[in-house]
Amino acid sequence: MVDIPFPRSSQPGSQPGEGLGRLLNRYFELDGDIQQWKTVPGLVTFADTLVAGPRGSFDVNGTLYDARAQTAVTVTSGGAVTALAGTLNGTAAVTWAKNNRATGGSPTPDVVCVTEAGAFSVSATAVSNYPDISLPQPNSVAFLDGYFLFTTGDGRIFASGVNDIWVNDSDHTQNALAFTTADQSGGLVRGTSWGGQFFAFGQKACTVYQDAGLSPFPLSRTSVIPIGLASLTAITGFEPGWGLAQFFVATDDTVRRLDGYTPTTVSNKDVERAISAQIDKTRIEMSCHVVGGRPVVVVKGPAFTWEYNAATGYWNERQSANLTNWRASRSVYFSKKWLYGDTLTTQIVQLSASEVDELGTPFTARLESGPVKQFPNRIRCTAAYFDFTSGQGTVGGTSDSMNPSVLISSSLDGGGNWSTPQLRRDLGAQGYFNKMLRVNRIGGIASQHGIRFRLDSSSPVYSSFRGGRADIQILGAP
Repeated sequence: MVDIPFPRSSQPGSQPGEGLGRLLNRYFELDGDIQQWKTVPGLVTFADTLVAGPRGSFDVNGTLYDARAQTAVTVTSGGAVTALAGTLNGTAAVTWAKNNRATGGSPTPDVVCVTEAGAFSVSATAVSNYPDISLPQPNSVAFLDGYFLFTTGDGRIFASGVNDIWVNDSDHTQNALAFTTADQSGGLVRGTSWGGQFFAFGQKACTVYQDAGLSPFPLSRTSVIPIGLASLTAITGFEPGWGLAQFFVATDDTVRRLDGYTPTTVSNKDVERAISAQIDKTRIEMSCHVVGGRPVVVVKGPAFTWEYNAATGYWNERQSANLTNWRASRSVYFSKKWLYGDTLTTQIVQLSASEVDELGTPFTARLESGPVKQFPNRIRCTAAYFDFTSGQGTVGGTSDSMNPSVLISSSLDGGGNWSTPQLRRDLGAQGYFNKMLRVNRIGGIASQHGIRFRLDSSSPVYSSFRGGRADIQILGAP
């Protein structure tokens, strides 16, 4: 009997026979010395904005500001939604920032939102055009040490006055010297604030600044990181509540983690192939969240979603039902919860480790093994055994939740084709903890590719997998 090799990172490969296996809506983790493959957390409703098209959210002193289509709304910690007057022009992703302005000792921050159509001032009741009309068209806004910092496509960074919405607070008109140019950037894509520094990401390089108290532009350059950012939304990790490094998709189609000023590559070849195949990089977005102590970086495109465990370095794929990617978009940490916009409804959703569906819609959790083989010999699998946690069916609910199951299939050509029909095996109704998953004589005679196993489950119940073993017969070389 031999172990069936299931991967710790999803590595399906580009061609049949090349990959080491696949993790879709499942991830690997170690619990002490016990290896486990668990299902990704589900989604539950936090609030309903009644407007589709999530563009980005931001926590303003305990009130969530959320951009939806051409509308902005505020959301309380209890999920109460208020639509703001005015129009937030554009349809693409936005960036938000607030300052620390106070009136009479009470916080009255200015809130700024930048869209592809320009900059906007957002109050608790309305959206209006940014008041400083002499500010050039920005493509992002961030905040550092009292300053709003705007980036522009031609490589300039503009700073506001301290806790002031105006670029020059002395006369409320543009001061031509209240900016600097990131001259190695190749044109700026966006700016972020992280670790007390400002990162001006460009098409060719990232220029890092710190507050030096200078005048009229207050920041001084500290370093240049010689690699560019793929697009405005292809970066995460600067969000309050994350607490780890920044991650971004670089212009060479790799995913990088900023270790200080070193852009360390963390992507594997399958992730890089997915990014490279996405020609329009503006449609790639990144986000982050932490659920159950598991810090996750999400890289999403129209045809894929990959998740990176920032603690272990392992990758898995994520996919919602009937989609080629994940339905969630643009994360924010608010009211001690990680929230996302839902691209299929008008809702703001919350990640939940206790749920195994997405707003009531189940998803398929898939495990694909690497090959069991004895190259160059042919083999036959006489029996295979799979170690799932059993007895997790619900009392009441759907037939699939009361009597959960897994569907098992095999491939003899390196994953190019999979056997049909799939073999159904029960995972056990509630309390039936002794269910053993076994299949006999699955697949037939395997070639030099050996035999691979695929395990699918869409039952909306707790599911944990710990590995598999197979009895094989060696039949000799062809």
